[in-house]
Amino acid sequence: MARFWRAQSSPAAPDSQLPPTGVDTAAHYPDPLKTLIWNAVLEKATDVHLHSVPEGLRILHRVDGMIHPKRVLSRAEGRKLLNQLKSAAGLTIVRSFAPIEGQIVWPDEDMRWEIRVTLTPVRDRESAHLRLLSVPRDEWDMSGLGFSPADQDKVSSIVHSPNGLVLITGATGSGKTTTMYCLASLMDLRTTTTYSIEDPVEFKIPYIQQIEVDERHGLTMHEGLRTILRMDPDLILIGEIRDADSALVAARAALSGRLVLATIHAQDAAGAIDSLHYLGVPHHVIGSSLRLVVAQNLVRCLCPDCTGLREASDEEKDLFARNGMEPPESISQATGCPECHSYGYQGRTGIFEAATIDEEVATLIRSGADHQQILNCLRKQGTRSMTQDGLEKVSAGVTSIEELTRVCGCGRRSELLRPVAEPVTFGEIITR
Repeated sequence: MARFWRAQSSPAAPDSQLPPTGVDTAAHYPDPLKTLIWNAVLEKATDVHLHSVPEGLRILHRVDGMIHPKRVLSRAEGRKLLNQLKSAAGLTIVRSFAPIEGQIVWPDEDMRWEIRVTLTPVRDRESAHLRLLSVPRDEWDMSGLGFSPADQDKVSSIVHSPNGLVLITGATGSGKTTTMYCLASLMDLRTTTTYSIEDPVEFKIPYIQQIEVDERHGLTMHEGLRTILRMDPDLILIGEIRDADSALVAARAALSGRLVLATIHAQDAAGAIDSLHYLGVPHHVIGSSLRLVVAQNLVRCLCPDCTGLREASDEEKDLFARNGMEPPESISQATGCPECHSYGYQGRTGIFEAATIDEEVATLIRSGADHQQILNCLRKQGTRSMTQDGLEKVSAGVTSIEELTRVCGCGRRSELLRPVAEPVTFGEIITR
């Protein structure tokens, strides 16, 4: 398979795709910046890392959550690239002695990419990071995120209630913010007064008044949330509950007749309740305000063009049986082809635990029940774990058992059946 870095191969963006005059886009700038971004877009990278090394500037892509080294630019090429990057992001090209941030808007056929740029000094040089945030031009879709039909019905019924607290929880980078926006889009935002407080604002969403935290000017998460409550909101979105003040205000806002969607760090639904209490929210307030917890993580999807089948092992069948599921006779595995750049995977989907907080669970919370008691109650009521949701996706051929093991740690920790990619030599990059 040909792998190369080709400076002249970047297609020009069609005029109809360009953003309005006055908005900086990387398409206005020459190579090597244009090539860097187009290669990242073609490979569907979510992040591009530019690491300063003795030889120059090392380029790495994060694709579907995995890091893939690409090439090392010489010092002269690296300096030219960083200067173009700063210029495109509206930053001074003078070498920075403190971390600096900027943004680039990049047009594509189906997406508008908002690229968040961060540069930081490392010893006597600079390193950079590009986060590619893709804003789809169609509507948010729950099934596209990976929700099962049963979970879609459960979540939709709660989101359409007039008040209460809905928590989306998971590890860093597990797609919590995307899910929060998706749940908000279930409502008719044109007839709803909706405010968000975020740090930072990742996607610009129509009909939502989005407030970005700016602690340098006194706009903290807590102050922004208090201000929102004075703006007569119907729906409040909180980018992340991370301190006691924000947690208490969010819970009390839910009790006062608002619907509040918020993200918080925890491993599962019961863990989200622990996290709220750890931040200082009393159990009786949690039990009275909380309506739904969605715990989630992301797994890579098998490439549809090269997925193979193999017989399920006895240990894998036992894993299904222990989770109360019918073991399949065969399961899908990653192979690798030109369409997926030999990774064996293309794209990611969510695995979810959607826990409705009914009166039985709320009573347990108000009584101060521990994590295991709440978890047992949820399981007795039929709430599936993320592992069970993931195993359903393994049975359906969406992902592999190896990928689910990597993300959830369930079953045995085995090596993938084959390397996810052939060894990459620096100076080479995958293009279509």
